[in-house]
Amino acid sequence: MSDSPADIFQQLNELMKRLMEQGLKEQGDPNKPFAYGFKIVIHDAGTTETSVEGPAPAPEEPSSEGTLEPIAEMYTTDDDVTVAVDLPGIEKGSIHLSLIDGTLTIIAGGNQLTSVEMPTVDAESMQSRYKHGVLEVKFSRGKPIRID
Repeated sequence: MSDSPADIFQQLNELMKRLMEQGLKEQGDPNKPFAYGFKIVIHDAGTTETSVEGPAPAPEEPSSEGTLEPIAEMYTTDDDVTVAVDLPGIEKGSIHLSLIDGTLTIIAGGNQLTSVEMPTVDAESMQSRYKHGVLEVKFSRGKPIRID
């Protein structure tokens, strides 16, 4: 067995593939939400963002710190839309949800943020469940309008 970087990455890739296959087998129901991982976002210290609406915000101190952006997966049926987000180690009370202009925003633990563009859903029907480090947020699509 070689210790070249290509071989090491190939071994890691095979191990991850086996772990994912095992996790999916243990999950049981293939339609059940299954989210995992994080995306690490590194902010460029020399840039600032401005708002499209209203005056530009005051410049903040440049920061080279990154944030963790949990990966969100969306599952849709004819009647429902479910978003699943992996948030291991986060306390339930530190999770905040908002649905504004069709964007579901999830803030967890103060330093983890993710946003999901949602299809048209009934905001009043939102139900959430946080169990074993996985947050599931479910919305009803609402009733279709019938034209006579």
